[in-house]
Amino acid sequence: MPPSSGSKDVDEGYDDVTKEMIGETLQAMVGQEGSGKYQCVDYLSMTAWQHNVYQLMNKKPESLLASANGSNARIDEYCREQIVEWSFRVVDYFRIDREVVAVSLSFLDRFLACCRCDRTTFKLAATTTLHLAVKLLYPCKLGDLGILSDLSRGEFDMRDVAEMESHILRALSWNLHPPTSITFGALFLDYFFATRAVTLSNTDLDDIYDISSFFCELAVCDYYFTPMQGSSIAIASILNSLEGMFGPENGIGPEVIQAGRELKLPGAHLDLTVARNRLWELYERSEECALHNERPVDEEQHTMWQGGNIFVKKVSTLSPVSVSKPCHSATDFVCDKPLSSSLSNHGHGNFFRHESW
Repeated sequence: MPPSSGSKDVDEGYDDVTKEMIGETLQAMVGQEGSGKYQCVDYLSMTAWQHNVYQLMNKKPESLLASANGSNARIDEYCREQIVEWSFRVVDYFRIDREVVAVSLSFLDRFLACCRCDRTTFKLAATTTLHLAVKLLYPCKLGDLGILSDLSRGEFDMRDVAEMESHILRALSWNLHPPTSITFGALFLDYFFATRAVTLSNTDLDDIYDISSFFCELAVCDYYFTPMQGSSIAIASILNSLEGMFGPENGIGPEVIQAGRELKLPGAHLDLTVARNRLWELYERSEECALHNERPVDEEQHTMWQGGNIFVKKVSTLSPVSVSKPCHSATDFVCDKPLSSSLSNHGHGNFFRHESW
């Protein structure tokens, strides 16, 4: 892979102290993963839970949820996908880092693995975990997020959110700092470029970080990746970004695997073919893919590999919030209308108003 015009040796930007700190941070995150405190299970297949959310909250299920066949009560993958889409739309509106959604879903998935919820309490739990993630990572945004309870259309208020938060904190044993695939990916790329003499243009370097993060965001959307460790998702995402940018025979991918083995990342010793194919399928269904294919390839700007009619190069500053159908860009939500009105009119309230709920 020849260096492009204006390229630089990315190893030049790191001193020995920084390299050591990056490696130690990654080792600490690997230790977090290995502890099992942040591991989740396939809770949608469970038939028995430690707790029932209505017993915890000392409330009775609504009559609607006590239907004869129980079809309105059970949550499924579609419910989770809808709440992830909604969460991404909310953080985009408030201009909050999208990793907040990954943290929120870690809270939510682990809570649902130990506490049985129906669709109403699932929505309350999802709103609470998003509120909690913002409180931990971006407390300055809490004043804005007070509007979240209004989006429930009267189903619950902030007192319900506060009560649910206490139950979630106890259920998670206060393990509130999950090693997300997004953080793993960024730090691992830092380590990789700090320890390898790789020559890339500034554009290519930025794209590797952005596209890898984008694949990690797609993994948050898909229930399939819920039990999978974040470090493995990160490696699969990085390999996909390299393949998409430089082709399947690029020489950097094997070096990435070797660097992962040096750090003893579990994913570096696994066959990630299924996970990588799943990420490609999610990408193919995303709005980002549609944006790529609507625009002609500018050969003078950047060389892009086309595999399965998929172009991989970000053309927008934000990732798509839906992997199942076309959706509005987050920039559409910026307006001068009252917040509750603008959110509902542009889709933020759709989750709570959906007829299937």
